[in-house]
Amino acid sequence: MIYALLLLLWLPLSADAEDLIESQKCFFRCTAKCLGWPQNSTVQECQADCKDPQFCNTTDEYCLDSCNTSISTMPLERVSGLHTEEQNLTTVVVFPPVRNATLYVVQYKLSDEAIFSSQSYLISPQPTFTNSMRPKSIFCKPIDIRVAAVSPSQTGPFSEPISLGPPRPLISSELKLSKMVYLNTSINSDSAYNGTVEVTLKYTAGAWPLGLEDLDVTPAWYLFSCNKTGSDTSVPVPDFTQGPNPDTIVGRLEADVMYRECSYMYNAERVASRKCRTESAKMVLDKSVPPLEISCATVKNNPCVHVDYFPSPRCGQINTIDYEVTGRKPAPDRRNESLSLNITFDPIKPMRNEAPTNYYVAFYGDAQPHSKGRDDLFGSVNVTRITGNVTNCLKFDKLGYCLKSYNNSVSISGIHYDKTYGIIFCAVKDPRNLAFPELIGNSSVLLPKASKIFVSSKEKPSKAGLIIGIIGAAFILVMIITALSCYINKKQKQENKMYQLRLAQLEMEKETRYVNLPKQLDIWEIERRNLIIYDEVKLGSGAFGAVYLGRLIGNSPANHDSKSPLGVNLMRAENCQVAVKMLPEYADDATRSEFLREIGLMKTIGYHERLVNMLACITESEPLCLVAELCSDGDLLNFLRERCKYMIKLDMEGINYHDLPEDNNYNIEMVVTLKQLLMFAVQISYGLEYLTSKGFVHRDVAARNILVNGKNSCKIGDFGLCRNLYADSLLYKSKGGRLPLKWMSPEAIRRYEFSAQSDVWAFGVLLFEIITLGGSPYPLIPAECLLEFLESGGRIERPDNCPEDFYEVMLECWYFEPEKRPDFLTIRQRLAAQLEEITEEYNYLKLDGQKEYYNVQYAEKPDIMVIPETGESISPPNLRKALDTLSADSLPVDDITTWSGVTNAQTGDGTREGDSGAVSLAKGSDSDSCKDYSF
Repeated sequence: MIYALLLLLWLPLSADAEDLIESQKCFFRCTAKCLGWPQNSTVQECQADCKDPQFCNTTDEYCLDSCNTSISTMPLERVSGLHTEEQNLTTVVVFPPVRNATLYVVQYKLSDEAIFSSQSYLISPQPTFTNSMRPKSIFCKPIDIRVAAVSPSQTGPFSEPISLGPPRPLISSELKLSKMVYLNTSINSDSAYNGTVEVTLKYTAGAWPLGLEDLDVTPAWYLFSCNKTGSDTSVPVPDFTQGPNPDTIVGRLEADVMYRECSYMYNAERVASRKCRTESAKMVLDKSVPPLEISCATVKNNPCVHVDYFPSPRCGQINTIDYEVTGRKPAPDRRNESLSLNITFDPIKPMRNEAPTNYYVAFYGDAQPHSKGRDDLFGSVNVTRITGNVTNCLKFDKLGYCLKSYNNSVSISGIHYDKTYGIIFCAVKDPRNLAFPELIGNSSVLLPKASKIFVSSKEKPSKAGLIIGIIGAAFILVMIITALSCYINKKQKQENKMYQLRLAQLEMEKETRYVNLPKQLDIWEIERRNLIIYDEVKLGSGAFGAVYLGRLIGNSPANHDSKSPLGVNLMRAENCQVAVKMLPEYADDATRSEFLREIGLMKTIGYHERLVNMLACITESEPLCLVAELCSDGDLLNFLRERCKYMIKLDMEGINYHDLPEDNNYNIEMVVTLKQLLMFAVQISYGLEYLTSKGFVHRDVAARNILVNGKNSCKIGDFGLCRNLYADSLLYKSKGGRLPLKWMSPEAIRRYEFSAQSDVWAFGVLLFEIITLGGSPYPLIPAECLLEFLESGGRIERPDNCPEDFYEVMLECWYFEPEKRPDFLTIRQRLAAQLEEITEEYNYLKLDGQKEYYNVQYAEKPDIMVIPETGESISPPNLRKALDTLSADSLPVDDITTWSGVTNAQTGDGTREGDSGAVSLAKGSDSDSCKDYSF
């Protein structure tokens, strides 16, 4: 590598020289000229050509004149801006390159020396100084450096010096498991186990001139959980030493952790240099890395034998406790008398695969504060002596199973004033295994959490009177509000009846007031003979019928009415392929009215390049038809999901889809980049900006309603739910109907209020679908819990491949207050700026197939729900009731999404396959089940 070579030069300078003498300047200019030749010579080759640094004596004017003949009249600038950076796990001094400079002369000295040494120079072809350039003799010592730029015709002045401390090694915080094997030897003679588990971890270090043998890597090793409880719960941290290879470390644990199926979180915490006695800064644990499981399934050469397993008790898994004195309470001065306490506790939510709890046993006794430095770990007290135990079970059967328990509370006695006690709660999973872990011990043992109990003898003022007063006032206020609401509701119903009666009278008057006149010419209407419908090519199904491939004979009759040049070109195209949405002849009047409403609305919207535009219609004869643009690649949801499946498949086969082999077996068009996804988002926001400016609210902004044309162009379609906001109102109040629940804002779910701001909310969910390649929003939140989750502040977490500024746009779309959400003009401008700034380095995606939003399962009910048309505001109980009575057969086929060509079909058990990302909306869901999903 030409510009990676460095040359250490020993040049005889005067001891206090500030600048280079003329002979040295000639030497460096000669080297610079050599490096700039077309043959790209190396530093060593150029040194040989300019080997005599004293080829010009200071008194030889002829020689110096010949050297100076190429000197430019424009001097080189002084090097400035020297600073340190970390690049590729090494510390580098960098500075801006000097114009016309070919190389840089670096002069160094020890930091405790007064002036720079006259003997130590080195040449760097690049504007950098790395640890590998430090001389070995003073490698570990602090030094000062200064830099001068050199060209074939000039040598610039030296920069201001910069001080560099002793070098510190750097490594990546990620440790990779190299191997994990069972050894039939004990850790030491005092060990109770005959075997050990040897864990070998591999680390990645930056360039270190002293070699990897000089590095001492210290890992952070944390116990995550153990599925089984052994005879001893102490889990000492293993000592790691250098492994068989320089870039590995080895630690040994007793084999008990394998039998107990323990999992650990780990990473490289710091690295130190043995020779330089320096170390890196402490690195933070990356909690996104999955834990390392040590079990019979993961350890090689293990002697495991399968035996029946009964889950052991889990102790200390409690969030908080609360307690109060029960029974007779002795006077504070009579401290010898004991107290009885009723203690309630809040258990930690069990892990996903954890066995259910049968009952709880509480061990309590004397306690004292933890030693200094351990309070953060426990947040409680250290039990020194167990004095008793109680259980919350009131009745057991013959086998020891609890038949009746007293919720999450226990009663204890023998408590005294002003004394510290500790209580440990243990969840019994199976009465056949009552092997409780060690509850008290020394500081080296990881003990279960013990909650603190302390009853003070000091009396506290009673708040009973204040509480009773507040409750009474609140009750009276609720009664007044209820009575007022009933009165207002009754009055509104009477007014609605009078309004309906007046409408009926107006309709009767209208029928007698007008006579049939010739119909006004509709420029969108075409004759049926000018439209060819290919019944065998079905593009999709919808609530109003089906969509077929068609061909429009001639051009669109509405081309004269189009005000856009692009619209004119589109509508003037003759004999073009189109999409025909056709209403079946058996459709009822309500469906026919909705279909005609959609046609009329598309006439009003006008042409836009980011909308699926209507070209013509047939409404004067049956069946009714809507003729629209044809988008060649179908809807965006299936477009993204097909590519997601393809990319995950390539990843599972070990193929780098960022750089596919030159082979016809791989389709580069099936690989999506982050830049392409951002382009889709900008295009869609542009179309929604146009809709909003025309006074329309779409109400169903989702990937399933975005169509793709030519692999790189998105258009907004499906205007079945679109409504016009009149000039005197910016809010559309729905009465119910089919609504896309997981794309709706809180005000739309609760009050059926739709506006441009509710479309912004749905666009934020659409951005999630785009960045996750068709992922399902809220994959773990049941639909009946969604409103409570959103109103409690819950939002979708930042998914993989999602840039931080892109996620900020999503979060702003999900502001609870509609007025705080940005408009589509602002959104489009911000996304367009992100699109311009994206680089090839961050352009590619890396898919994690284990994420919930990629692991889509076909649910029994899709994310589109039908709300009874009552016009009433919906509450969580009403929402659950609506979901319980929801039938998949009542859903429009438009909104039941599919996965890569899998069609919606009635299954054998009478259920329908729905959105692949939707959760099952099971009937009869528990009203308290949503508490687990509150944010």
